[in-house]
Amino acid sequence: MKSYKYFFITLVALITTLSQSLAQLEVNSNVTPEEMVEFFIGAGISYSNVQYTGADTARGTFINGSTTNLGVNQGIALTSGTISYIPGPNDMGGISYTNNTNGDSLLSVLAGTITYDACILEFDFIPAADTAWCDFVFGSEEYPEWVGAFFNDVFGFFVTGPNPAGGNYEVQNIALIPGTTLPVSINNVNSLYYSEFYVDNLNGETIQYDGFTTVLTAKCAVVPGAVYHFKLAVADAGDYIFDTGVLLEGQSFKSQGPGDFLSFGFLSALNPGLPEDIFGQIENNMVSLIVPDGTDVTDLIASFETPGGVIVSIEGAIQQSGITVNDFSEPVNYFLAGINEKVWQVKVDIAVDIAQNTFGEIRIYPNPSAGKIEIQNISDVKVTIYSLIGSVVKESTASQHGNSVVVDDLLPGFYFVELLKDGNREVKKIQVN
Repeated sequence: MKSYKYFFITLVALITTLSQSLAQLEVNSNVTPEEMVEFFIGAGISYSNVQYTGADTARGTFINGSTTNLGVNQGIALTSGTISYIPGPNDMGGISYTNNTNGDSLLSVLAGTITYDACILEFDFIPAADTAWCDFVFGSEEYPEWVGAFFNDVFGFFVTGPNPAGGNYEVQNIALIPGTTLPVSINNVNSLYYSEFYVDNLNGETIQYDGFTTVLTAKCAVVPGAVYHFKLAVADAGDYIFDTGVLLEGQSFKSQGPGDFLSFGFLSALNPGLPEDIFGQIENNMVSLIVPDGTDVTDLIASFETPGGVIVSIEGAIQQSGITVNDFSEPVNYFLAGINEKVWQVKVDIAVDIAQNTFGEIRIYPNPSAGKIEIQNISDVKVTIYSLIGSVVKESTASQHGNSVVVDDLLPGFYFVELLKDGNREVKKIQVN
């Protein structure tokens, strides 16, 4: 045992006030487990059934991390001791706080030895997309002296729920050293092993831990809409001495698809000035729409679909499909934040009103039609069929069609039929089933 560790425990009360006064990181243990989870959850995740096991002083929130070398600005912290010992400067070689609580059997398996003072936060969650992830930093006072020894302090992120590849995750640890199947622990990531993920913090000015990892990501494939259980746990290994902790970035636990529009349009039910629903053409981060002449484009409500968990905004203002009103008299730039980030431009044009030059009594039937349309009382006419957004979907000259035009290759919906002969033009609306 590291018996001389206990010498430092007797000094804790003397250094706490000084350590806190010099710290740039601000920690707070006066929060509930539910408040911690709320601070941790990001886009595309809903949660319930929060549970906590461990000492209250061992967990809490932190802010002001941007003034430190942690790499994360704010979030939640779980420790095997007390969060009050995370702020720096690093003026102690082995600061420690013992809670005299139990370890965790799952962590003992990862550490390869019995664990103590486990700090465990659990909750159920439902992901919106096919991947869930979060960012974290692992740090400890076991560094660097006890690397390779029996005191392999460790933490794990254990997931239980449906595996999209088949079967189920059964408390599977997803907190791994990048590119490996190794858990993040004292003996697995340090100045000797996977040192590219290790920060030597001896004599550090802002964090008390002697060493910690770079910002790492825990990630797993999930089934959108399914229920999962998440267990975050950290503990001492081999004895109760020397604090170890994990700091999880606030709002970093997310489940989001790519920042894409799957559909975009204006529904007539939400926009009374429109005769029909108008849907946009989507191509290369651009949405193009054509609305009828006379439409008030300064006051339109857009309806859109994106992959799960994507946040849509305009100049920082969150956009809600079917609710938010915008002015589309000029192109509008939408910012979509998902597993990636994209800027989309939405451009709305107004269709030119077509003069109604009547040929006489013209009848197009059947209407609605499922196969072909017949044009009565006219011959030798050019027929052009437009979608509601003004795109040409079919053209037919008089010599090609006679008095009938096949429409069974068109998608169901409404169309405009333009009839043109000798400079005269007339437009009719049809429905294709």
